Amino acid sequence: MQVILIQDVNNLGGVNELVTVKNGYGRNFLIPSKLAIEASPSNMKMMEEKKKQQVKKNLNY
Repeated sequence: MQVILIQDVNNLGGVNELVTVKNGYGRNFLIPSKLAIEASPSNMKMMEEKKKQQVKKNLNY
């Protein structure tokens, strides 16, 4: 199962990172704890837009 991390998770990854986890870990822990969202096509587009906005924000400073 692929998920997009919303928050940093120890030993797994950082914010806005696409990671592959076991189905049970994603469905029973990460998603209910609001640490991740399912990697659907619409969520992938949203993640890419957030990354672009973050890059623009960093360039302006």
